[in-house]
Amino acid sequence: MKESDDKHGPRPTLRPTAPSTIAVAALAGAALTLLLVARYYQQAPDLAWYNSAVIFALAILLAWMAWNTKRTLQPSERQVRAQATQADSAATRPGLLNGPEHALQIARFAVLAKAAIIAGSAFFGAYLGFTVWLAVQSDRLTAAASDLPSAILGTIACAALTAAGLWLEHSCRIPPSSEDSDSPRPDDDRNRS
Repeated sequence: MKESDDKHGPRPTLRPTAPSTIAVAALAGAALTLLLVARYYQQAPDLAWYNSAVIFALAILLAWMAWNTKRTLQPSERQVRAQATQADSAATRPGLLNGPEHALQIARFAVLAKAAIIAGSAFFGAYLGFTVWLAVQSDRLTAAASDLPSAILGTIACAALTAAGLWLEHSCRIPPSSEDSDSPRPDDDRNRS
């Protein structure tokens, strides 16, 4: 099979999540929630603290994945020295992906990170909109006053999920090797005629 070239369209890429995407998702979540909660608050189920606990658990899992991925792709000086002392250091150099399965795993982590960022920011906006509405209505409604702490906890949990997703996305960036800097890339804009 012939490799794909620019004549057949752009190559698939996964770019970092833009701040505008995060802001639009959060604003859409907040606006939709404010519209719905103002109309249907009496029919809404009670906010439970364990919803936020699950979101915090997801944030912790993503943060662990980010830390582990960063450590694998961009090892510290101590890790490089420790691996250099091993006998098989020539076979596996730190920071290199050995085989397509590792590159595929990093790509999957990047997609997971992007999904967590967008979902986390949308739910952050939703919880923030709900929190604002509850804070305004807490003087009038006792149910609103009792739901306010759970809404604040949910807002913080969604912010943590978004931050962990951003960290994982940043950790999935593969550092350029010395070979990449020496030879021009075929998809580089400078090489196009």
